[in-house]
Amino acid sequence: MVRSLACTLALVALALPEQAHAQRFGGQFGGGGGFWMMVLVPDIAESRSFDRDLGAVVGFGGRGFIQTGRVRLGGGGFGGSFTDEGLNPADNRVSGGLGVGGFTAEYLLMRRNIEVIVGALLGGGELTLEERVGFDGDVEILNRREESIVVGLPWLRVGYNAAPLVNLGLQVGYLVGSEDVEAFAVGIDVLVGLIP
Repeated sequence: MVRSLACTLALVALALPEQAHAQRFGGQFGGGGGFWMMVLVPDIAESRSFDRDLGAVVGFGGRGFIQTGRVRLGGGGFGGSFTDEGLNPADNRVSGGLGVGGFTAEYLLMRRNIEVIVGALLGGGELTLEERVGFDGDVEILNRREESIVVGLPWLRVGYNAAPLVNLGLQVGYLVGSEDVEAFAVGIDVLVGLIP
């Protein structure tokens, strides 16, 4: 399905005629930065998360890049908690989160005010899972798992130049990480050109 969507978006972008006076976010050389929100649906076994399905992760963060021609290089990251934190069958509260950051690279086609981009993030992160077992006096007893992971996140992004230096984007991708961490990812971002 992602492959079909990518092919359709690429064909639409190629079919749009060039405009000499089109709004050019980033130009042929420039840079930008902005806000990034990602929703990831990780495939984590309940046996690893203290017998609790923790649902999706909603992550917030930032990203920045420099651009030359059709290539953008930069960095970005995001972090957030699971959406379905709650009690497991033992009536212990389970929570967790995922944080990811690293180097980003993108290649873009630009037609009019529409961008179609293939990109990826390569870096690392941390998966945290925590079970609150009870109290020993005033001290909370926790079972905690922290796993450092290496991640790759390829994506397809469609951006719209809402203004000469503002770009709104929607992207779909798939995060693959060490420690058997995988996740389908959907994100939105708002980028502002710092160097027109």
